[in-house]
Amino acid sequence: MQGDQYAIVFTGTQDGAPLDLSKIEMIEFIVGKLRKIYPGEVTTDTDGNFLFPLTQEETFQFKSASQAVQIRVKFTGAEPVVIGTSIEGIRVSDSISKVVL
Repeated sequence: MQGDQYAIVFTGTQDGAPLDLSKIEMIEFIVGKLRKIYPGEVTTDTDGNFLFPLTQEETFQFKSASQAVQIRVKFTGAEPVVIGTSIEGIRVSDSISKVVL
């Protein structure tokens, strides 16, 4: 909902195994018009999932509709490889209140 504050959890596993973060230079997460980077703004939990934090101000920017989500990964190596994917959007509901608590 608009005005909520939470982290969107993105699964950090491939075929049930945690991603090898030593082979990843950077991950770009796009949710709606918001862009955040791992490592940095996006963190991981103890299960290897990625946590995309959202403030109340940021969720108020979302319109009442599905927000597009795209993730691009830059792998390390002599010749870095970048691979992107789009995933199911995130549905955001309108908030009657527009006040940050």
